[in-house]
Amino acid sequence: MSTIPVINIHKCDGDGKCVAVCPNDVFEMYTLTKEQVKSFPFKGWLKVKIKGANKSNPVHSLNCIACGLCVENCHEHAIELISR
Repeated sequence: MSTIPVINIHKCDGDGKCVAVCPNDVFEMYTLTKEQVKSFPFKGWLKVKIKGANKSNPVHSLNCIACGLCVENCHEHAIELISR
């Protein structure tokens, strides 16, 4: 069984700490489209308006070694490690 990181994009503020601390380059930053932002609930939409539309994405989730550094460094608690 492997563990992969899952990001709640409504919580993610896009500061990139997960990208910086990950030893296996699991994460990359991307920018939300206007359509994606429009689909957010009010709280998520407001966060985008204040913090910007950059979000983290675990594009190489199979490289995850479940060290937990991303979870520890996410002050928004937007990352969860899920067993699959």
